[in-house]
Amino acid sequence: MKNFILTIGAFVLCLSASAQSIRPEWDVRFNAAVINDEFDVSNCILAPSGTLAAMQLQPYVGIGFGNGHRVKVGFNVCKDFGAKGEKPQAELAAWYQYDSPGGFTLAAGIFPYALMGGRYSTLIFSDASAFFDAHVDGFLLRWQREKSNYEVALDWCGKFGTTRREEFYFVSAGEGWVTPWMALCWEGCFHHYASSEAVQGVVDDHILHPYLQFEFSSLLPLDRFEVSLGGVAGYQMDRLTDVRKLPLGADVVVDLSKWGFGVRNQFYYGQNQMPFFHEKDAAGQEYGKNLYFRSSWWQIRRDNVAEGLYNRLDAYWTKSFGDYVNLGVHAVFHFDHLGLLGSQQILQARINLEALPFWKKK
Repeated sequence: MKNFILTIGAFVLCLSASAQSIRPEWDVRFNAAVINDEFDVSNCILAPSGTLAAMQLQPYVGIGFGNGHRVKVGFNVCKDFGAKGEKPQAELAAWYQYDSPGGFTLAAGIFPYALMGGRYSTLIFSDASAFFDAHVDGFLLRWQREKSNYEVALDWCGKFGTTRREEFYFVSAGEGWVTPWMALCWEGCFHHYASSEAVQGVVDDHILHPYLQFEFSSLLPLDRFEVSLGGVAGYQMDRLTDVRKLPLGADVVVDLSKWGFGVRNQFYYGQNQMPFFHEKDAAGQEYGKNLYFRSSWWQIRRDNVAEGLYNRLDAYWTKSFGDYVNLGVHAVFHFDHLGLLGSQQILQARINLEALPFWKKK
């Protein structure tokens, strides 16, 4: 008993000594978007027309302690514009985070996607998925240095249940600058879409996009002149029907901007990267967007041709107001081998009040 009391006393003294390093923290993120999809020109063959118009508010509070440790709690609340009388959707978040002086970050729990720094295209997340899916339920490992940034995250997005499928995925991105103008990069996703009590079956949905990134802005009077050359490799398997597909392709991306105005064009030639989109599960339901959270344009074609082309052209304007507010306007045009598939108009505003002092020092 005496040793137990001494141990508790020592623990209390340690807490008291470390209390000086405990500090309150807070951050608030706000995101509002209007994404208007107009695809009737192609009879909505690959994607339906529609409009996403909503806002998200993400307040978090917590404590920092020691050298780079913190624990935070908060929530994400999402509300559609014009949906008067409907309750907003809210999601709780709570996580532990460690940031080392050397640029290593570890996060565990339910934490905001904003902690991730990788570049993910619509091959990984569609515009709607990137907006609505605010939190990762799992873990993040990230290494950020002056000339490199690498990360991998586990998101356990579906717990096995009566009608809810077991589902999780690993997502990863990285870039390493080997010269001032060339980097080796990748983005990828390993997605496990399993069964529920009501519906049996497992689908593997994996994709990897390695690419070379070139930055030529120093050669011309531009703020950005990026060119990337990459390959796309998918692995798709429906274990219920024992059907396996290995879709392959390649893409070229050119992105130029000056004074906030820019043009970005992505050209892809290859095979359907969503081959099970219109296939049915054991319950007779299409897999569709329940399986794929990438943009449905990556179906490429619906006429049973093995491969084809897809081109996305973005004309955009972005503006930063101080260190915390960003505004973006995009006009997006989608093309295939027959011509224009449709267009999008995107307006987005972001506010990020992160790591500000809890109170002003006198």
